[in-house]
Amino acid sequence: EFLRELGTRIPKPTRIAVGGSIALILRHQLERATEDIDVVDEVPVEIRDNHELLDELAGRFGLRIAHFQSHYLPAGWESRLHSLGRFGDLDVDLVDTYDIFVGKLFSARTKDQDDLRMLARQLDKSQISRRLRDSAAALVSDSNLKSQATRNWYVLWGEPLPQ
Repeated sequence: EFLRELGTRIPKPTRIAVGGSIALILRHQLERATEDIDVVDEVPVEIRDNHELLDELAGRFGLRIAHFQSHYLPAGWESRLHSLGRFGDLDVDLVDTYDIFVGKLFSARTKDQDDLRMLARQLDKSQISRRLRDSAAALVSDSNLKSQATRNWYVLWGEPLPQ
């Protein structure tokens, strides 16, 4: 409903890529509350500059449009987007579940760690390992991020992070 309302009130056709927990919630892969619709990189000007509408929708739906940087996703994420559909003049793509999982693997936030635990039961561990190996070199190269991923992987599966 939020997306339909937003899509009928923006001035021209717009496309967004949505990641984070809301993308998992929309796919029924995760059940928990969230306050944000996380758009990859930048919220388009057609949405971002409509402060009155965004405030109204936040009050009515309890959701705000937020953004996060794509460098927290595995390389090539753009080629793995999945369409959620068209909502008025708003086209919405969802970041691939495995890309979200790998991105959250490098997070120190407890809510991301909780999401990982829920997702690990649903996803193919070998596919996660492949995505990590083939697409996460930039994330692994950061020693702080790698340390967090190593810890999170160990908590999930009791073994070292795949190399």
